[in-house]
Amino acid sequence: MPDVQALGEWELHTLDDMRWNDNHQRPIKYWSRDIIKSMRWLMRQPAYAEHLIYAPQRCFSSDTPPKRLYSEMHTADWWWETQASGNTAG
Repeated sequence: MPDVQALGEWELHTLDDMRWNDNHQRPIKYWSRDIIKSMRWLMRQPAYAEHLIYAPQRCFSSDTPPKRLYSEMHTADWWWETQASGNTAG
């Protein structure tokens, strides 16, 4: 993501008391950026506009009787339940 002003700087983090497994005893290091700034940048990109989905969908097969299809987050019951409850925090 080239727009450093919009996305902010990369930050290095270290998880000292978390291990991959019993054989991996070194601290885990990872880089991150501000997720809110990153999402704002992504949502403004024209190339993604036709691929963004803002509402839940229930998809069904053409079988008789139709079967519910789950393929992406917006097709799951969670999105319907969250939107119906008015809970934006998830």
